[in-house]
Amino acid sequence: MKMIRIISKGVTKNLVVTLVVVAALAACTKEKPKEAVLTATPTTKVVTNGMPKLTLTLADGSHVAMPDLEGKVLLVCYNPGCDHCQREAKLLSENKNILEGYEVYFLTPDASEEATKFQKEYKLTDPNVHFVRAEVPEIIQALGPITNVPTFFVYQDKTLVKRLEGEVPITDLQKAMQ
Repeated sequence: MKMIRIISKGVTKNLVVTLVVVAALAACTKEKPKEAVLTATPTTKVVTNGMPKLTLTLADGSHVAMPDLEGKVLLVCYNPGCDHCQREAKLLSENKNILEGYEVYFLTPDASEEATKFQKEYKLTDPNVHFVRAEVPEIIQALGPITNVPTFFVYQDKTLVKRLEGEVPITDLQKAMQ
């Protein structure tokens, strides 16, 4: 009887260890959820080298029309839940000096609560950094399909200087902004 208990304990221990290993492997190989991609066909020609005809809604409910913006503008199309966007936000937070002289607009179609949480988490609270939203059809109508997030649009004097898609080295973004 004592021998059966010892064998039973050994089997139970092995079974538990096996289940833990299987669970760990399953978690490692589990496919990550796909990130949302903003795609559609614009109904009119998208202006590719000028300031887009897009109205942005700020967290306080006020609006800003992009064609009215002057000087240097960085528009960042992002998704608060996107790991690529989170890494880029961390880099921007750590290298805020490259944002100096720019009005920066983080644009998402998501709810403002998510944007506010993202803004605070990545310490992007400087007066020149704004978190805005617009509806997907409006974004696509103004900017064309956004196939990767984040997507950066660098504007100077109402002219598109550079469009960078996906995760980019901070030095590439800095170079585009000079």
